[in-house]
Amino acid sequence: MAEFLTLARPYAKAAYAYASEQNATDAWSNALQLLSAAVQEEAFSNYLNRPELTPAEQVSVFAKILGEQQTAAVSNFLTLLAENGRLALLPEIAAEYEQLKSQNNNTVDVIIESAFPLNAEQEQTLAQALQKRLNSAVNVTVEVNPALIAGVVIRAGDQVIDDSALNKLEKMRTRLLA
Repeated sequence: MAEFLTLARPYAKAAYAYASEQNATDAWSNALQLLSAAVQEEAFSNYLNRPELTPAEQVSVFAKILGEQQTAAVSNFLTLLAENGRLALLPEIAAEYEQLKSQNNNTVDVIIESAFPLNAEQEQTLAQALQKRLNSAVNVTVEVNPALIAGVVIRAGDQVIDDSALNKLEKMRTRLLA
């Protein structure tokens, strides 16, 4: 998986740089999300990976999926990926593109994993605290995970704040066994 990300990063950077130049970051974001979803579909992926399909035929299949969202630039991007056998990287390219877009918009996607559902006030309080701590706007997604027993695990990019009872019990167990 790390290898895919390493291969995908330059493509995502190039796509983001071009989209930024053209003031089309949202259009590219939509197109990449759609293409990513298509590639992740098993039947479509099997069809696309048939050896008799040329790169031009692969791109034409994507053109049908994109419909009105198909632009010459997106088509050229897909052609480059197809010719280099990199169409399978589209999910990683899309994810990396979104991360670049968030960084440049000074927003951070935050996942709050909670043992219990949070009410709107709790979610807002956490969001405000995270905005101050991360010094940027935050997009909060809340997931309920009863296995945490109590507390929350907050993931913002590569930062993780684990204030769950499960984590505290695990640390206590490690200290006792040491």
